[in-house]
Amino acid sequence: MSDSPPDRWLVLRVPAPGDEDRRGLLVEVLRDLTPHGVEERPDALVAYLPAPEESPAFLAQEIGGRLARAVGETVPLRVETTWQAHEAWSDLWREGFRSRRITSRIVVAPTWDPPDPEPGDVILTLDPGMAFGTAEHPTTRGCLRLLDSRVLPGIRVADIGAGSGVLSIAAALLGAARVLAVELDPWAVSAARENAKMNGVDDRVEVRAAAVGPSFLPGEAPFHGIVANIEAGILLPLLPGFQGGLEPGGWVILSGILATEAAGVVETAEALGLELEEEDREESWWSGAFRNRSPGPGGGVAG
Repeated sequence: MSDSPPDRWLVLRVPAPGDEDRRGLLVEVLRDLTPHGVEERPDALVAYLPAPEESPAFLAQEIGGRLARAVGETVPLRVETTWQAHEAWSDLWREGFRSRRITSRIVVAPTWDPPDPEPGDVILTLDPGMAFGTAEHPTTRGCLRLLDSRVLPGIRVADIGAGSGVLSIAAALLGAARVLAVELDPWAVSAARENAKMNGVDDRVEVRAAAVGPSFLPGEAPFHGIVANIEAGILLPLLPGFQGGLEPGGWVILSGILATEAAGVVETAEALGLELEEEDREESWWSGAFRNRSPGPGGGVAG
C-alpha cells in the first residue's frame, strides 16, 4: 500500500438508528472495514474507503449484509455510496471540528480554532485527516480521561493502534519520557509522525509501523503504562502480551469496547492479574484502566 492517499474516496453512508447499542455495533463493523475514518452524524454513519476493485453497488450489498449480521438481521442494511475527492476531506471536517476540553486540563484543538488556555492546560493541536483519532469519538475521550491522572513525569508508555497519535501525544505532553506509538496503517503512521512534530514531542514519541502479537513487543523493556483503543475482538487475544509487557504495578487502559462487552473484557483481564481500577462510560462505549497486580521477576508486587 502506498503511503500517499488516493485521489478519491468511496463514501459509505449508513442511516443510523437512535438505539446506542445498535449504533455501536454498526460503528465497529465500519471501523473494521476502514481505519481511515468513521464519522458519526446524528442521522448516519459515514465511512471512507480507497477506490475498491469491486463495483460500489456490489460492495454496498456485501457491507450491508455484514452490518445486518452484526445486529442480528437477515436482510442487508441499506448502504449508500458516493465519490469524494481527497482534497475535500479536510474541508468537510473543518466545518464541524472545534476546540474541545476533554478534562480539566486536556484540550484538543485544530490549528484553525486555537483555545483560550487556562493555567496548567495541556493543549493537543490536531487537524483531522484520514486517520482515526481526533477526540471526536467517545473511546478517544475515554482514554484521555483515564490517561490524565496516570501519566507521571519520566514514565514509558506504549500506545497500541495509535491512529493519528492523539493518545501518544497526550502522554508525552503529560510528562512521559518516551512513548512508543504502534500502528499498522501507513497513512496513520505518517499522520501520527506529523502530529507529534506539530506538537513538539517528536523527540519523545516514536511512531513504529508494526503489528502486536501474543509476545507483545519483543526486545522492548516493560512499560509503565499501555493504552490500546482497539475493538474488543482484537484486544482480548492481546491481553496476555499486554500483561507481560507491563512492569509490576503498571497500568493498562483498554478502550474501543461496547458497554455490553465490558464484563467479558474485565473477566479476561482480571484472570491475568490485571485489576480493574477505574472505568469510563460515554454513550454506548466503555473504557477501563487496569493495574498489573501480577508478581514481578523478583516475586513481589509493586504498586
